[in-house]
Amino acid sequence: MNINPGRPAGLLLVALACVVVVIAQQGGAKPPPLRMIHYHGDMAGLLATFAEDYGVIIGLEADPKKPKPEVTIDLRDATLRDILNGIVESEPRYQWRESDGYIEVLPTSGSSILLDTPVASFQVKDVRRGEAIDQLMTLPEVQALTISINLKLRPAGPWPRWAKDEKFSLSLNKVTLRQALQRIMKESGVKFWMFRTYDDGSFSIGI
Repeated sequence: MNINPGRPAGLLLVALACVVVVIAQQGGAKPPPLRMIHYHGDMAGLLATFAEDYGVIIGLEADPKKPKPEVTIDLRDATLRDILNGIVESEPRYQWRESDGYIEVLPTSGSSILLDTPVASFQVKDVRRGEAIDQLMTLPEVQALTISINLKLRPAGPWPRWAKDEKFSLSLNKVTLRQALQRIMKESGVKFWMFRTYDDGSFSIGI
């Protein structure tokens, strides 16, 4: 089966219906592998499609040297894990890992230390995603690091209309900034997000 990156997301993932793995539903039986997959196109778009259609939360940290890579995948009898391995084999600047039920895709080298900032405590109540991110970025430990490495958060642009933005409350202790962002996205109803830094010393969090 050929997968055309120009087809609508829903059609793209019809071919992947049997690839949902234990990452997305802990305790479930392991699904059968996908017979065949052929794909060439935008890596972020493919990851976003996986995440949204199958309820797997994926956070992508873009490599500043190659923030918009294309990947080519040609696999047979592949599970989702095989496909993720195929993605990073096609684009070796990136690696993936599973952490607490989330999928993280990040550079193999030069990952931002900001995302690994320890967060001692973070609480929000009845907020939406944008407000929660703003409050997270104003935490003393986060601000101290952004100032020390001279990074500034870009003003948030509009999220796609299809992206959910549910109100939520959250209480976290002893997590990293990356883990806090994963939870914010999960609670607000978003399955895919991306962190990117720019040459002007700014960074963005979005889709």
